[in-house]
Amino acid sequence: MKAVEEEIYKKKKEFVEEASLIFEEQGHSRISGQVLAWLHVCEPEAQSFSDLVEHLNVSKASISNMTRLLLQSGFIEKVRKPGERQTCFKLVDHAWCKVMERHLEKMKQLRDISAKYKEELKVEDDTDIDRLNEMHDFYAFVTEHFPESIETYKKSCSDEG
Repeated sequence: MKAVEEEIYKKKKEFVEEASLIFEEQGHSRISGQVLAWLHVCEPEAQSFSDLVEHLNVSKASISNMTRLLLQSGFIEKVRKPGERQTCFKLVDHAWCKVMERHLEKMKQLRDISAKYKEELKVEDDTDIDRLNEMHDFYAFVTEHFPESIETYKKSCSDEG
């Protein structure tokens, strides 16, 4: 590798490490964070199983488990390069929007169950429902306002290209 290419590769690896630590702090495995981060900066955008093992220096079993998990969560997809037999992995288009839309559905469920139980529990004298009210109010606010942010972002993407 030339000096400039080596420096860029080093920066990509630093990004992978820093991003994977944040994913880990959010409750995800560090290796799934590494795979996800690498797929944001790698060239070509579709990486083979072997590419992931090589660039991330993790075991084949770990890559297998983490790509399966990321496929199930909707972050990545399997693709085949023309003329090649091996399967590659790449980020799905608009991955972040799709993931956030799924999170939004879970937030709506939390809003709905908190509404249900705050009504059912407010008749109980020994139950302080202030925390449940706060939960409901938060999820009601987020589920009302967050979809607009997602749609605004999607529109900005379609306006660009």
